[in-house]
Amino acid sequence: MIGMLLDDRYRIQRRLARGGMATVYLAHDERLERPVALKIMHPHLAESADFVARFRREARSAARIIHPGVVSIFDQGVIHGQGFLVMEFIDGSNLRTLLNREGALSIQQTLQILHDVLDALRAAHRVGVIHRDIKPENVLIPTDPPARVTDFGLARAASEVSMSTTGSMLGTIAYIAPEIAVAGPIDERTDLYSVGIMAYEMLTGSIPWEGKSALQIAQHHVSDSVPLPSQTLPWIPREIDNLIATLSARDPLERPADATEALDHLSRVQAALPADLAQRRAEVAPKAPAPLTDESPAATVSLPHALPATSQTVVRTHGPESHAPTRTTKRRRIGRILSVFFLLALIGTGGGWWWWSEYGPGSYITMPQTYMRAASAVTSDLAALGLSAILEEDFSDIVPQGQVISSDPEGGQPVHKDAEVRLIVSKGVDMRTVPDLVGVSKQEAAAALQAAGLALGDVDEDFSEEVPEGMVISQKVEKNSSIPHDTQVGIVVSKGRKPLSVPQLEGLSADDAKAALDALGLSAHPSEEFSDSVPAGTVISQSTPEGTTLFKGDEVAYVVSKGPQTVQVPSVQGKPEKEAIAILQAAGLEVRVERVLGGIFGTARSTDPAAGNVVKVGSSITLYVV
Repeated sequence: MIGMLLDDRYRIQRRLARGGMATVYLAHDERLERPVALKIMHPHLAESADFVARFRREARSAARIIHPGVVSIFDQGVIHGQGFLVMEFIDGSNLRTLLNREGALSIQQTLQILHDVLDALRAAHRVGVIHRDIKPENVLIPTDPPARVTDFGLARAASEVSMSTTGSMLGTIAYIAPEIAVAGPIDERTDLYSVGIMAYEMLTGSIPWEGKSALQIAQHHVSDSVPLPSQTLPWIPREIDNLIATLSARDPLERPADATEALDHLSRVQAALPADLAQRRAEVAPKAPAPLTDESPAATVSLPHALPATSQTVVRTHGPESHAPTRTTKRRRIGRILSVFFLLALIGTGGGWWWWSEYGPGSYITMPQTYMRAASAVTSDLAALGLSAILEEDFSDIVPQGQVISSDPEGGQPVHKDAEVRLIVSKGVDMRTVPDLVGVSKQEAAAALQAAGLALGDVDEDFSEEVPEGMVISQKVEKNSSIPHDTQVGIVVSKGRKPLSVPQLEGLSADDAKAALDALGLSAHPSEEFSDSVPAGTVISQSTPEGTTLFKGDEVAYVVSKGPQTVQVPSVQGKPEKEAIAILQAAGLEVRVERVLGGIFGTARSTDPAAGNVVKVGSSITLYVV
């Protein structure tokens, strides 16, 4: 729809977003010279005449909401049976994008957005409009506050049609009020429940019961109270817990009666909140996936125990008498000394061998070769050496799957016999799945490839009669195919419809003129005229001038000569003179009268040329009267 002009006023420029019920485009209001947001309902909704009628009714109701926090509705209409809304264009992202980027918001940010949303809902509720689908996607965060609420009334139109056709009510499960889930009565407090769920998500970075199935979440909404934020974040003050518990109470009677009462409660919380606590926010990672890092734990080495102390040697003496020792005594003493020295030498030798084999050079062995060997073969070699291995995996563009990329220590290096060897084993080439790029813009294609871990390759351009200008016509690698991560994916981008220049047709035969237009893909639209100067079957003129720029299938109008206009001379024999003259003049002939024998009877006798001859219109005919 890019480039289309709706209602002779709104020129569609580019797509902004696509949701469950509609696609939003940026358009230019050529009458008021301003940008607008154009929301066009999906074709499957257009099939329901009931939905279109309800859609138009709800759009008129929503247009009555005039408030700075509500996206204004300027106009509505129907194109190809699909309803569309013309809305105020808000320059900025929505709350979902902000949460994905930040992870969670501070208490102050959360309360300010809550205030803006509740203020907008108060204005809507005053004119009898209930939103029914409050969620981060429907809260816009412009560069200039306040936050803006959009899509009033659309959820009601879709839900009522769904109820009448399928018996089910539509809603966004994460934010759906219990009364919607059980098809109960809906009023202003239904919107307040969704606001409470949204506040919980802004503070904690996740919705209540996240990770459960849609059915389970719906059952929790009906059966369980919403968890308090302080259960996840103990530093959340009691006032915040009470605010969210009140807004998201299961029983509508326990919620504030309307947005005004909710705003009063919010104001009391803001006034009681300490300034330092207001700036605090949960440490929640952004929703976008972040690269992971592997950390290896440091190895712990047990030091050996100290060696046991040796016993002392006691030398016996012979009493107080200072007699010189005998020869036998000397021999015994020498034997004991030698025994001590032998024992010390034995202990020293054993301790040295223990140190050498446990911590010295004898404790190291040589690593087997590891690079580009099968991991099973390397671990088998390590086991034979008494070494254990820790295996980790990584992608490699060079090393085949199942083979070792690297090791710590490296192959051929010394390693302690009690050490653990770290092996990095190849998972093979990192293969990525090619996304479908056809029909999106070049920028969207590049972003999709980046998200898939691939890069954009050559960008060619070509004309296309079907694909709008700037959109991808085709991709050079088939979608859903698996390719190495470093492969670039080329695309062909549309230059729009191919411009065609109208050729000169004047002077050509009718057949040649049509053949020339057919060859260009233009549609021939001839008409015929009589001509006294241009032979029959030859182009007299062209209504579409030579050099006019058209596109394939456009019509080219031109005039083909039928030759001179002729007439058959009518028979007037026996007619009164005046009647004969009138008949000939009515046939487009000029009449010259010649009277025979004075023309006393006043009766036509003959003509020259004679009756039945074919002559050019305007030719002079001689009428003989007797």
